[in-house]
Amino acid sequence: MKRPRRVVSGTSLLISLEKIEGGYTFLGQLYDNVLIPPEVLRELAAGAFGSGEAYLSHFGIGDLLQVEASRRSKRDATEHLDPGEREVVELAVEFDLPLLIEEEAGRTVAREIGLGISGSAGQLLQAVRGEIIGPNQASQMITELKRKGRINQQVFEGVKRAIDEEA
Repeated sequence: MKRPRRVVSGTSLLISLEKIEGGYTFLGQLYDNVLIPPEVLRELAAGAFGSGEAYLSHFGIGDLLQVEASRRSKRDATEHLDPGEREVVELAVEFDLPLLIEEEAGRTVAREIGLGISGSAGQLLQAVRGEIIGPNQASQMITELKRKGRINQQVFEGVKRAIDEEA
């Protein structure tokens, strides 16, 4: 199965992956580039990092994350979303790319528009199915996401079961 070369991501998914060992590594094996709008980089860098460049350098992902501003005008469907969510949905529409997003409001709008969506748990499962990471490592990662409050119990149980079936 040919993997998509590029995808668009929101902030929360990237924060989830930064919290688990190897999170950005497997994402870089799934995709050549992860497009993010400027607002997402600002959100990622807020606080301890101070700048987007510092964030990218700290995690060694300057080649993976590609900052791209959408040139599309705002859609009515995205008006109620926060700026980061709005920008990622618009970017995914503009480039006709799947969207990695965890916020429910953004996922709902993305589905309504017809975008393909996935979250961090789905990306872990995809990495297992693509033999990028093994089931044991994926089980540890999904457990860590649950422990750190990044996914709920229902998502944890469903993905853990699917990972166990791949073993």
